Formats: sequence, structure tokens, C-alpha cells
Amino acid sequence: MTVRNVRAHAARGLLPPPRMQGRTGFYGTEHLARLDLITHLQSEGFSLAAIERLVDATPSQTAERALSQYLEMLTPWQAEPPVDIAREEFASWVGGDPSQYEALAAAGLVEDLGGGTIRVHSPGMVRAGAEAVRLGMPLDALLGTRQMVIEHITDVAENFVDLFRRTVWQDFVADGLPADRFEEIRDVVAKLQPVAAQTVMSAFREAMPPAVGELVREASRVLGDDERPPPP
Repeated sequence: MTVRNVRAHAARGLLPPPRMQGRTGFYGTEHLARLDLITHLQSEGFSLAAIERLVDATPSQTAERALSQYLEMLTPWQAEPPVDIAREEFASWVGGDPSQYEALAAAGLVEDLGGGTIRVHSPGMVRAGAEAVRLGMPLDALLGTRQMVIEHITDVAENFVDLFRRTVWQDFVADGLPADRFEEIRDVVAKLQPVAAQTVMSAFREAMPPAVGELVREASRVLGDDERPPPP
């Protein structure tokens, strides 16, 4: 971060003033903590104006605590953390087939950290894919299905977020992000996750029987054709 940016943050009131010695300003660990939080919030899409309002809205707390609380709202939605395991252990996941590792690496699901260690991104998804491979499904087809699922689930996620934005969040912002409503908003965010997950799973369960039924009907038609007597 440039000196100019630091001074700009201080001018907005996002940073406490430095300790001055003559014309030199000294910044300490509390300033670094604040800068870390500001950078994190900006990466989450918060504007500097919004961050400034968060600071102003919580005069009874340290700004670090106030900003940390807003970061805590995102906790229920954090992606599954990656897992680092030995290459030998990971080989048991994919049956020891090197080509499967290469395909997973190309898809960004695994990463070689060197020293015999593999980082597995989205471990749950990788385990599910490995189990599907053991059931006889080709990995390249599964990776294609994964991409299709991600595209569709992204649309679902954006719709849920838009619904939240147009209702609960919009009112919260319009009220000036009041600190006394923060717990209420965080509670809504936390409870929205299982609601969204249950909605997706219920919709999937409703869609699967007709899809499986069509598979059975297709097999019945094929068997029926086989049983017909040959034409004279």
C-alpha cells in the first residue's frame, strides 16, 4: 500500500492518526490491523464510503471489532477449506491412476505443493468424484458435470443473494447500517445458508425421479424391441 493511500485512509477517519515525532508519523500494530481489515472488506466489495459508515456507526466499539463483526457475517458461507495430504494418501483416493491426478490438477481441484504434499481444493467434491469413478463413471465426464453444476448453482446463489439484498439488506443499509441491528442481520445470514441448501436439495430430489423414470422407460423400450418377432 502506498503512503498516499495510507494518508487518504487517515484523512477519511478510517485510521487513527499516527504518533508524530517532528514531521515524521509512526504507525503501529493497531494501524496494521485496521489496514488489513480495510483491505479485506474492499476485496469483499465494500466501498471506502461503506467502510467509513461502519466505523461511524459503532462509536462504542473499536473500529477493528466493528469491522470484524461484519466479516463474521460471511463465515457461514466460506468455501470448504483445502486439505494438504501426502501424495501417497491422495493416490488411494483416485485408485493410483496418474492420469486422474493430472485431470484433477488441470481442473484446479488439486495442486502439487512439492515435497510429496498435495493440496486438495474442495475436498468434499473431490471425494465424491473419486467415489463416482470407483462406481464406473469416467472422470472426464464427471468433471464436465461438475462444471455444469457450478454454472447452475451460481445462478441459484445469485438469486438468493439478490433476494436478501432487496429485502433484509436493503432496509439495513437504508437505516445507515445501525450497530444495534447487526446481530439480527448476522442471524438472518447464518440461517439463510441451511434454507438455501435445503431448497437446492429438495429441488434435486424432485427432479431425480422423473429423470430416473425416463431411464427405466428407455430400457423398457429397448427390451420391448428385442422381444418383438423378426419380420417375415
